[in-house]
Amino acid sequence: MKKFLIAITVLCFVGFSLAIAIPMIEPDPVVLQPTTQPAPQATLALEPSIESQLGQLFMIGHWAGTPVASTTALIKKYQLGGVVIMSAPENPQAIAQWVIQWNAVSDTPLFISIDQEGGPVTRLKGEQFIQTSQREIDSAMQAYAVGRKRGQELSQLGINMNFAPVLDTAKNPTSFLYSRTFSDTTKSSQLAAALVAGMRDSSVIGVIKHFPGHDDTSADSHAELPVVNISRDELNSFTQPFANTISQDPPIALMTAHVQFPKIDSLPATLSPFFLTTYLRGELGYTGLIVTDDMSMDAIDSYYNTNEASKLAIEAGANIILLAAEPTAIETVFPFLLTQKTSAPVLRDMIASSYQRIVTAKETTLK
Repeated sequence: MKKFLIAITVLCFVGFSLAIAIPMIEPDPVVLQPTTQPAPQATLALEPSIESQLGQLFMIGHWAGTPVASTTALIKKYQLGGVVIMSAPENPQAIAQWVIQWNAVSDTPLFISIDQEGGPVTRLKGEQFIQTSQREIDSAMQAYAVGRKRGQELSQLGINMNFAPVLDTAKNPTSFLYSRTFSDTTKSSQLAAALVAGMRDSSVIGVIKHFPGHDDTSADSHAELPVVNISRDELNSFTQPFANTISQDPPIALMTAHVQFPKIDSLPATLSPFFLTTYLRGELGYTGLIVTDDMSMDAIDSYYNTNEASKLAIEAGANIILLAAEPTAIETVFPFLLTQKTSAPVLRDMIASSYQRIVTAKETTLK
């Protein structure tokens, strides 16, 4: 036992001596080598789906007698870009509540539009709304005042877009647009720009219409396809009111005309790549939104299926397709266009381009 204790003592002494004699060796620091693939960067927003993009290209109509919930459901289902109010309720203040409900189901602020020209095409009647027609306006000062007042009235109801003023030329009293146009055609561009400026200063987008213009006849595009028999050489003169307005005070939005110019293009202007892209965008330098007139009007509906007409309009360069009188048409138009996107690269590209233009316009104008 004594020998065992002596051995243990010797071992402990030797171990202690070695611990003192041999310094502690620190391990080398670990260096993380970069991988061959860099870490993915965080993105601010995901690329919107084709469904989200396509929905923004459509505005549907809402009638006072239509349940608000029905329009709300369509907005939510198709992620639509806006609504046009086709008729006013008995209490116009109810419109403000409609707008709140519609925007509540939309990820993007909606364009809420109306046809409030003054005169014969006026959705909001009564003394509480200014009723001055374009034919009663004869100076830029008056036009601005009317536009500002009208814009204030609309803005208070949540309406941020007005399909006015009319820039077609109508000197003939039998023309279907005569009562809706400026009486002094030499000042129409100036008066239109002043009206739009007044509305803009009241937070409402004025939409000049109907490009490239109706002829001075009784042919009404609601009931037939009007024909304008002018040559390409005469086109610049015919579109002068629009060209002047675009060059002097470019509007945020413009509406097309369902009119055919057979000596220039066999397609109605609303469906024509020449009129909307080559001429309007290219030659006149217009950079704003292009909105179609209602696609259910007989000028289009009598010759084209609404599905195909919508496709042609988008490919031609229209940014917003208006389904006003028949809002439920979106139920067939939307899925049809989705089935076409893979086989129609022009359509797919134009949807993406229009979506970006719409979103940019909303970001800069809708506060």
